[in-house]
Amino acid sequence: MYPAVAHAQAWSGIINSTRATNWSTAGVVGGIPSGSWAQCGSTIAAGSSAATITAALASCAGQNKYVLLGPGTFNLSGTISFPSAGHVVLRGSGANNTFLVGGSSGFSGCVLHSAIICALSPSGSAFGNPVGVSGWTAGYTQGSNQITVGSTSGIRTSDPPTIIFLEQCETGYTASSPTAACTGSAVDNGQLFICTDAYSATGRTGCSTSGTANQNAHRGQLEMTTATNLAGSVLTLADPLVYPNWATGQTPRIWSAQSISTVGVENLAIDNTANGANDLIQFFNAYNFWVRGCKFSHYAFWAVETFQGLHGTITDNYFTDSTGVDSYGVRFEGAGHNLIQNNIFTRSLSAIVFDGPSSGDVIAYNFAINSGLHNNFMKGLFFEHDMNAYDLFEGNVTPVQWNDSNHGTAVMLTRYRNFFSGWGSCANGQCGSNTFDGWTNSFVDLYADRYQNNVANVLGTPGYHTIYKSSSGSFGSGNGTVVVPAGTAYSPLPQDNLVPSTSMYWGNYDVVSAEVRWCGNSSDTGWSTTCATTSEVPTGASTYPNPLPTKGDTGIGQGSLPASFYLSSQPSWWGSTPWPAIGPDVTNGNVGQCSGTLNTAGEYAGVAATSSSQCTGTSLTKPAWGGHLNAIPAMACYLTAMGGKPDGTGTILGFDANTCYGGASTSSGLQPPTNLIVVVN
Repeated sequence: MYPAVAHAQAWSGIINSTRATNWSTAGVVGGIPSGSWAQCGSTIAAGSSAATITAALASCAGQNKYVLLGPGTFNLSGTISFPSAGHVVLRGSGANNTFLVGGSSGFSGCVLHSAIICALSPSGSAFGNPVGVSGWTAGYTQGSNQITVGSTSGIRTSDPPTIIFLEQCETGYTASSPTAACTGSAVDNGQLFICTDAYSATGRTGCSTSGTANQNAHRGQLEMTTATNLAGSVLTLADPLVYPNWATGQTPRIWSAQSISTVGVENLAIDNTANGANDLIQFFNAYNFWVRGCKFSHYAFWAVETFQGLHGTITDNYFTDSTGVDSYGVRFEGAGHNLIQNNIFTRSLSAIVFDGPSSGDVIAYNFAINSGLHNNFMKGLFFEHDMNAYDLFEGNVTPVQWNDSNHGTAVMLTRYRNFFSGWGSCANGQCGSNTFDGWTNSFVDLYADRYQNNVANVLGTPGYHTIYKSSSGSFGSGNGTVVVPAGTAYSPLPQDNLVPSTSMYWGNYDVVSAEVRWCGNSSDTGWSTTCATTSEVPTGASTYPNPLPTKGDTGIGQGSLPASFYLSSQPSWWGSTPWPAIGPDVTNGNVGQCSGTLNTAGEYAGVAATSSSQCTGTSLTKPAWGGHLNAIPAMACYLTAMGGKPDGTGTILGFDANTCYGGASTSSGLQPPTNLIVVVN
């Protein structure tokens, strides 16, 4: 049996196998199944209560069918709850037709907060209160899928499967037993530093600005999976091991939770203007769950909140107008192998946040703009906010991806074929009373956010950025024109030179260099000019080095880059957009830049657009960004089908995933007739 990462992966020849994982299995296993499901019961008419909808879901549990909400408005004063048996979908008649409107009170708590829709497992096992804790004594090799444990009691391999949590004490910590507390000190090892402790300059311990946010004290390294087989004390895991550093000395262990399996929400709109619920949808201990074709507005906390979610898919949705001081479109607290794909986010404080340990997730082809800026600070729309690792960011269009180190380090992440503009307009009220923004960077890696893989991205904004990479590690309003501030100092965290020296930058186009940077060695294109004879591939890193890539630099005879690191071919929802849409091998891209003076009121100068009609008051300079940028489907949907403004300002828009993506969402039309008899004369 060979480890999964020993097999050819799309990233082979570019990223070393210790620094990546198999992302092709992220999301619902086998894909979202409900497109072929039949309706259960009669269509529920507009005006029906949450209790009526909950009862309908309960009566259809376990049947692999959908409950259909008719067109119209459902004014709710209570929570819609999924049955723990799962295998049922709540489907509307379209996000422009079925409207769930939350009232000012009456919503129950799911686990953390109240929600309009709640999908809970029958198990309360969670961080801080784990069930089925057992020692893990053998089988630590990255990519393997068999481990030896002390007990497999209570673990189910049949549906609904048991979610298995694998964890160990963080760097510098150990425990006397699997159930004992981890003790020690978070002293930086100068390598892969797995840490959630608050930083202290005395002794240079810790790594984060605020310390851990979850109750899983000093066990921030986490993987989630299920088991496909039990043989005595040997567990065969559905998802091979992601991390390369499992070690006996750090007391690896497992614990478990029974899942709610195969549940989804589709084709409806949820509005929480009355602010009666914290979340719009909440999942807890969910496996094979999904949200598709929906519109979410006015969420006080989180539109889609997932607490301990495995193999979920959140796709083809529109999120807009968050209302809380810390509100996000999608939030995960404990995540493994999830797929967040092809969504639109506008006027959301943050779009996608991993606010707990995560590994193996894919965040791909999302369009997110205009988070709103505060005190001249450009908020990161994609946040790694805890102890996060081995997540893939691919094909996204957004100003910035942040690893903020608030609650732990973010390591071994991969950014592939994204467009990170590193800037946001303040022309039309996005920044409140401010007239310019700061901390404007394409991505940010802070102290101990090491071993990043940055490949084939398009970075920066023409006419704004003037420095490719900061040598001082500082950023902010005083140094806001830096595209990549690697190893950034961010009080109280010091600068970390190991971030740029262990991270890889390969085949990225930035607006300051105005060239693609193939900076490996003297054989590469532009070595003495663009690269200034400086390598950006960490071949000499003391641990987890990356060999010189053998793909990408076709000018010296290398093979081409793959279109995707997780998709084997162009997806069905892609439409007419060139595949791939973004990258150094893309030419004559259809995205241009609105001309004019930045931050001029009433205009969209500096922002990305696809036609002059979108650049009110000015014109479109096209192509921009070296021609390496096409509008991904979510961006094209927002700008063209929905008529959105290119800076993300304006009002809430109509949204229909079928119109945008040609059937990406599921039709709720009549089912084909059955039991027909054909008589041939």
